[in-house]
Formats: sequence, C-alpha cells, structure tokens
Amino acid sequence: MTSPPPAPERSAAPPAAPAPDRPVEEAAARLRAMMRRAELAPGDRLGDERTLAAELGIPRARLREALAVLQAEGVVRRRLGRGGGVFASDGRIERNLNTIEGLPDITRVQGVHLTTTVLRAEIAVPSPADRRALGLAEGQMVYHVQRLRMADGTGLSLEDTRAPAALFPDLHRQDLTSFYRCLREVYGVEPKVSDESVEVTYADAEQARLLGVPPAAPLLRLVRRTLDGRGRAIEAGTELFVADRMRLHLRRYGVVGDPHHAPAAGGDRRVR
Repeated sequence: MTSPPPAPERSAAPPAAPAPDRPVEEAAARLRAMMRRAELAPGDRLGDERTLAAELGIPRARLREALAVLQAEGVVRRRLGRGGGVFASDGRIERNLNTIEGLPDITRVQGVHLTTTVLRAEIAVPSPADRRALGLAEGQMVYHVQRLRMADGTGLSLEDTRAPAALFPDLHRQDLTSFYRCLREVYGVEPKVSDESVEVTYADAEQARLLGVPPAAPLLRLVRRTLDGRGRAIEAGTELFVADRMRLHLRRYGVVGDPHHAPAAGGDRRVR
C-alpha cells in the first residue's frame, strides 16, 4: 500500500516592504502643495530651510528628509552659499552666461555631484582656427584637453579645450578637474572676459556613446574664447551639453552702446 505523497512545502512569505515614513511623506506632500499654490517655475526659490521648517511647523531634520525625497524625484534642488536655499527644479542644471564659472563650481552650489574624466591631455600642433583664436605665432604649440562630465552619474557634457603651451607649462600634469581653478591656483591667471556662441547640434555615434544618449540626440554647442586681465587669449574651447539636462540664463543690459546699461568694467560677458 503506497503512502500519500508528502504535502508540498509552503514557501516563506516574502518580507513585507518597509512602511513609508509617514511624517516625512506628509512633509514632502505639503512642500509639493506649497509649490503648486505658488506656481513655481524651475529655478524659482521656495525658501530657506529655517523658514520652510517654521512654516510647516516641523523640525529641520524632518524637513531635510522630505527635501531629500523631493530632490530624488527631481522636483527641488538645494543650493549652497550666498543666495542659496531650496529651488523648484525640473532636473536641469542652470548655467549663467553672465558669469565666468567652471562647471564644478556651478554644479556644487546647485547640489549636483559632478565627476570629471580626462579623456585627453597632451601637447599638440594648433589648427589654423586655434592660432587665430589664441593669437599664436607660427611654431607655437597648444595643450589639447578633452573631458567628460557626469552629473549625478548621468552624462552631461563633453568639453574640448585648447590653451597656449607657452603660458601654461606642464598643464597636462595638473589636476584638470576644474580648468579655471587650475589656472588661478597653479599659474596665477584669472579669466576675465569670455566670448561665447551657442547653437544646437546633434550627437554623433561617439559623442552619444560617451554621454549615454541616443545617436542624433540634440546637444547645445558652446564655443568659447577666454581672455585674462592682461587681454591675453588663454582658452579656446567647445562644450557639448545634453540639451535636456541644461538651462542657460542670460541677463540683458539694454541696447548695444547704451552707456547707462553697460556692465561693470572687467565683468563683460558677451554672447554672440
């Protein structure tokens, strides 16, 4: 007489998902409601932590947790330093065309983690365009630097920089995470004036691979020529930004030649 087959073993129930932190979720929901009521656009300031915590009647520690939730969603961005606070966001990084700032400084104050990979740093023969932009004599060389920037782990930009080798000896041996910081701290050179042009282009296969976007994805192409305080050309550069990850901001000073609206001396930033 055969015995009945053994009853199948019951599999253990999967562990229950952790319950959401209700006080933090409630605070995040109230912040979302505040932003909707105020009709904040990306870049508009919601307030500072002290004021927001007081308005919501919650500890600042809980407010920070709620802001971390919203920042992970791309809804807000916290900026550090003077003029900082909590700002509405759509996940894009804002670049001010009225100032000369390196991307590491721009992203740091906007609470974005930027990583830089140097793809190339070598001495090279300048192209005819490089010689014109940098005012080089025949036989003078340039340093050619190419870098890939990632913002919070996502491809942001490709930067191609040429700089006069005579002005910056051993540039290829320096920390090139921030080009402008390197010029200031190592060579005592301060960027003062920058001419930039901005246009739309499309990623080729190699650019798409490096940036992690589809081929032919739209890019913002910024072509730049930078001078120091002595009027010397110190940089000819091109930056390719993933278009939907950047926002460009520009303050206008009035009609060309209007002496009442001219920017302060040394602070001129012209955009073609």
